[in-house]
Amino acid sequence: MSGVSRLLALSALAAALLTAGCAGWVRDNSTQMPKPWQRITADALPVTLPQSQQFPVIAARMRSTGTVYKSYIAVLGNPTILEGENRLTVDVQTLPDSLFGALVQPARVFPVPLYTMETLTKALNREFPEMEVKVADGGRRNRYGDYDYAVAQDEANTCVFAWQLITDHARMLPERIEAVRLEYRVCGASRNPRVLLQPFDGLMLTLPEGVLDADGLGDL
Repeated sequence: MSGVSRLLALSALAAALLTAGCAGWVRDNSTQMPKPWQRITADALPVTLPQSQQFPVIAARMRSTGTVYKSYIAVLGNPTILEGENRLTVDVQTLPDSLFGALVQPARVFPVPLYTMETLTKALNREFPEMEVKVADGGRRNRYGDYDYAVAQDEANTCVFAWQLITDHARMLPERIEAVRLEYRVCGASRNPRVLLQPFDGLMLTLPEGVLDADGLGDL
């Protein structure tokens, strides 16, 4: 049974139980709140980044929200004096493994779609104040599919902001993983945005529930 089919079956069973007199069960909201961020080692991240002298992983942290979401941040080196944190964020959404897990899920930690023009404009203004920002006319592709990005520049620096939602169960995601969200923010001295995007192009995901299969996607 696919992950989506399993979730639909759980939802149907949950509705049947509720109509059968089980509606007295009380939701425990305290278990659904995000836990504080905690530092982890770089090898505990569910992602491997290409070696980079400009953007090495210098710190890592994670937190969970309920039993469904885990969020990770890889803090990357920043060769500029610009404010802000160079980083890769990975949000992993798993499928509930119980009936009550299907009934009681925390609020989604990322929106779908990831950005509208309004929310993207706010995010870019927050990330790159006083810089000229342009959303790329066309997307790029890494081993997990297509992604979108924006480029910000001033007289001395170039920054990129990329985002991607992975939901392809047919070729990549293990059955227990519902979705993976990636967000990448990097500022560097190179004027070529493609150079700054190389770590995002070449990243590889590994997850506790299974390694994502990146085979069969063709050339990057």
